[in-house]
Amino acid sequence: MYKALSGAIVQMHRLEIAAQDLANVSTSGYKGQRLLFSEVLASPSAGRERAGGFVAVGDQRTNFFQGEVQRTANPFHLAIQGDGFFVIRTARGERYTRNGNFSLKSDGTIVSQQGDPLLGESGPLQVTGGKMDVAADGSVSSGEGDVGKLRIVQFVESRQAIKEGANLFSSPAANIREASNAQIMQGDLEQSNVSPIDSMVSLITIQRQFEAYERAMALMDSVTQKMISEGVN
Repeated sequence: MYKALSGAIVQMHRLEIAAQDLANVSTSGYKGQRLLFSEVLASPSAGRERAGGFVAVGDQRTNFFQGEVQRTANPFHLAIQGDGFFVIRTARGERYTRNGNFSLKSDGTIVSQQGDPLLGESGPLQVTGGKMDVAADGSVSSGEGDVGKLRIVQFVESRQAIKEGANLFSSPAANIREASNAQIMQGDLEQSNVSPIDSMVSLITIQRQFEAYERAMALMDSVTQKMISEGVN
């Protein structure tokens, strides 16, 4: 009974991840999630043998492969070709994202959809004159000259990247380094890397597996009730 229950609980976790991915298929720069599972083996506990064979969620990972790049022709839309993340300054500190849906504030600061400034190598980038040109190497200029250069970073170890919200990540400073092969595309947006068709198929599969565990538990409960009833009689 408990082994079947552990399987059902895992399917509930899978359902949460699949539903989250499906809800963000239209979120720019969103990265899909996946779960890793582990088997809880038998082990001695307090001098007694604990039963094994249970399944549990071992870890949750992010699929960092690049999503499809869509042309928008908006000069404040940026996409990264290759490895790398934009750096933005939030109230909680620096955060990293692939979402290049930026806009221009009245004071010329380039900000994210949440209003957080986009960082260059020397701090927040400010564009005068309402015009911005971005070269492939991340150099930013306006009608009045050079503005700075985008700060594009990557993770040394992707497992240390902590997902926050739909498309933000945080990570220890020691896990951050300058991106080595990133190219900037202006007027483009990277889309979510989640396939809506695959997500729908996954939801159906999860539902069927959960129902199978549910039927198994109901059957075992029925057998147990019958054994109790016959034992009493």
